[in-house]
Amino acid sequence: MQVEVVEKEGLKRELNIEVPAEIVTEAYGKIYEEFRKNAKIKGFRPGKVPVAIIRSKFKQEVTAELVEDLIGKYLAQAIQEQKLDPVGKPVISKIDVDEGKPLVFTVGIEIMPDIAPVNFDNLVVNEPEMAIPDKAVDDVIEQLRKNHADVRVVDRPAREDDLVIANLETLEGDLDPGDTPMTNREIDLGNQYTVEEFRKGLAGVSRDETRNIEINYPQDYPDEKFAGKKVLYKAAVKEVKERVLPIVNDHFAKEMAGAGTLLELRLDIRKRIEMDMRQDVKRADKRQIIDHIVAQNPIQVPEVMVESYLSGLVEDIKRHEQDVKEDEVRQNYRPAAVHAVRWYLLYQRLAAQENIEVSSADTENWAKRFAESYRMDMAKAAEVLAKSGRADDIKDGILEEKVVDFLMSKAEVKKVALENKEGQA
Repeated sequence: MQVEVVEKEGLKRELNIEVPAEIVTEAYGKIYEEFRKNAKIKGFRPGKVPVAIIRSKFKQEVTAELVEDLIGKYLAQAIQEQKLDPVGKPVISKIDVDEGKPLVFTVGIEIMPDIAPVNFDNLVVNEPEMAIPDKAVDDVIEQLRKNHADVRVVDRPAREDDLVIANLETLEGDLDPGDTPMTNREIDLGNQYTVEEFRKGLAGVSRDETRNIEINYPQDYPDEKFAGKKVLYKAAVKEVKERVLPIVNDHFAKEMAGAGTLLELRLDIRKRIEMDMRQDVKRADKRQIIDHIVAQNPIQVPEVMVESYLSGLVEDIKRHEQDVKEDEVRQNYRPAAVHAVRWYLLYQRLAAQENIEVSSADTENWAKRFAESYRMDMAKAAEVLAKSGRADDIKDGILEEKVVDFLMSKAEVKKVALENKEGQA
């Protein structure tokens, strides 16, 4: 067998392979004989059909079987001999075969990059100080008060913490006029997540009053139908309601939040805020580590892996959205896909470099956490995981977590002041 490897763009390679004529002739003979044994042709007993007749009737089928067998065998042999590490499906672009002649074929493949030892020197992680101001606890308690408040209709202009009940009609903008009529919509002027134009536009409004309000919905608005849209509404106010908030004391803590005392409630809230902050800090640490390792270790990534990542992303978006412009998604998310694939290859290489492995205890602990999260017993959790077909993904996730933990142990952690996010919506 002769093999020529031609380097193409990036990690793409073209293999020109020639299988000797004597091997092709021998293979033809064996397959013809198999066809001869099983062929049922009128006038001949099974196994007694002349080869010439088999050749005339079945050459196309015999050639197809021969090509499939020989290409599979000799492509694998060529890859092994050339010490290539292919990724993705080989693409056959040319086949030339006939009896008494060599089999010549051309295959395009992509190979995994040859990754040098991963450099993690000078790894610095900026980590915010874990400071929980009393106001953060106060804000949670205030929200609990609102959640358990009595609501009553009032005959006065709306104040900043009131609820306004209104009929909304689309006048113009990115939605068609009259589209999506909304009757008796409750607009919470005291909720920071209510669109700012509604909060300002309905301030001081009274029952039976009508106002035109122009809304510029943010791009990340939860309802995708409105996200990024500009709409002019006519708001016809039906009612104004006020909240009657409960008094904050031990009784409130017990009845509304299940705590023994107000002090216990405040301590519990502080603990939950701290847990959430620790998770946020951990996610931020991981992002910094990934960005550092990717920047410090520039490597080529196989195009087929990037395309596979983007295909998965497109399918995931399609499960949540009806109108998906696939070309735009692939173009917009391509840098993120390259980054993700590069990190995947690097943490896999680093794991091998530092002898980081996933043990059976690691997978058992992961399964236990899964069972606890979904309130299952271990037997049920094992059954669900087995049916999911995600064993490899789970193992990769555990390995990534262990690699990040290893890198955190090597990083210099610098404490920085917590960013002040007060006033953000």
